[in-house]
Formats: sequence, structure tokens, C-alpha cells
Amino acid sequence: MMIGICGGIGSGKSVASRILRLRGEAVYDCDLEAKRIMDGSEEVLSALNVRYGDAVCPKDGPICRPELAKRVFGSDEERLWLNSLVHRLVREDVASWRDEKLSEGHRRCFVESAILASSGLAQMCDEIWLVTASEEVRIERIKMRDSIDEEAIYKRMLSQKEEERLIATLGIPVNTIDNSGDVSILDQID
Repeated sequence: MMIGICGGIGSGKSVASRILRLRGEAVYDCDLEAKRIMDGSEEVLSALNVRYGDAVCPKDGPICRPELAKRVFGSDEERLWLNSLVHRLVREDVASWRDEKLSEGHRRCFVESAILASSGLAQMCDEIWLVTASEEVRIERIKMRDSIDEEAIYKRMLSQKEEERLIATLGIPVNTIDNSGDVSILDQID
């Protein structure tokens, strides 16, 4: 069984994932693993250099993620282009990881992604946990955690807004976890 964990930036999906890891569950972090995949894929590195040049992806150095974010989060076209490049590789990695974890005896595997539906990962899940929090709470969390301004926060939130609507159309069972701070997240995960 595979369960998807999703929710917009600042909702607390990483908190839910950490709790699950502490309980011995297998959790795949798509943000972290996508970075690993991107950094190790000649296909991705070459495509980024051709499209954006050395400012984003120098031939002799790592991807400059702040420069890449400026181009991607401000443009649907650029975000879709990057997603089409990376999502297939991530889905393949998730499938391999899931099979390995299940063969090791895990009863269920969790995959955490802010864009579970649009990445094609939701279709690999038997169930989805949607972590939510009010916009105000999310903005404050992001300000405390990241060094980005409110305009950049809104751009990222806007780029993820379609996800909840897409998830509702998939026909996969969805459980909502409210992480605004009013109800214990531990009780909801249990």
C-alpha cells in the first residue's frame, strides 16, 4: 500500500512525514529526492544549461536553485517545462523505492509531495493524506523557515493551488489533516 502526503507550502506535510519516520514508517521525500535526481542526471543538467545558461546551471558547478526558482515560480510555461523534465524520473525512482521497501517488509509506504496530483504520483497511491493549514499560518511558517519575501511566497502558493482541486477529481480516498494548530496532528495521524 502507498499513501501520498500532500499539501501546499507551509501546510506541515514535512511535519507529518517526520512523525511517520520516527514511528519507523518508510517515507519518500519528493523535494529532497528530486534535487538528488536533478543533480545526478546528465539529461536534466544538460537541458537546464541549454534552456537557462550558466546562471542557472554552469557546466562545471551545481544548479543555482535560487536562480532556477526565479524563472520557474514566475512562469507557468517554465514550471511546466521543468516538471515535464523531472517528474518522469521521480516517478521511476518512487516505484523502485516502493518495491524495495515493500520487499523489506514494510506494510505501507508514504510519498510526500506538494504536487502529488500534477506530478502523476497520486495515481500510484492507494490513499492520500492532505495536510492543510490556514493561509495566514502558512505564510508565517514560511517567513520563519525561509528567507523569501511575501511576493515569492504567494507565487509559490499560487503555483500549487490547483493541486487540491486535481486531487478531488482522482477518485482516490482522501483524509484531511488540519495542521493549523487547533487539533493535535499526532491524534490525526493515529
